[in-house]
Amino acid sequence: MGVSMKVGPVASGLWVTMLAAQHASGHHSFGALFDPLRTVEVAGVVTEFQFRAPHCYILVDVPGDSGEKAVWQLETTSPGQLIRIGLTPGNLGPGDEVSAIGNPTRDGRSLMRLLTITMPGGEEIELQ
Repeated sequence: MGVSMKVGPVASGLWVTMLAAQHASGHHSFGALFDPLRTVEVAGVVTEFQFRAPHCYILVDVPGDSGEKAVWQLETTSPGQLIRIGLTPGNLGPGDEVSAIGNPTRDGRSLMRLLTITMPGGEEIELQ
């Protein structure tokens, strides 16, 4: 015989809200993925600008010390926020040389949370 429990509409609504909030914070767990206490700087050539929700990505070929290339993913914010600060595929695209500063991942992947990008013309754009 199982346990039966009645839950009213207010309690049900609170439960659904708590589950949704937990899911949202899990999706955007910045502190779990990125190290906010450290920054890295990379410079290279843009190969792709993925301008789509929920987060845009700029892919950059970064030359290594031995001549090999590493593809760095620069995670940005939403397309709407990028448009407001003036960063769009219209002013940044494949072949453009950039430098970027951001928070690295905790596990050492070639991925950062982009804080500042220096555009091909030298303009510096702060995202965070």
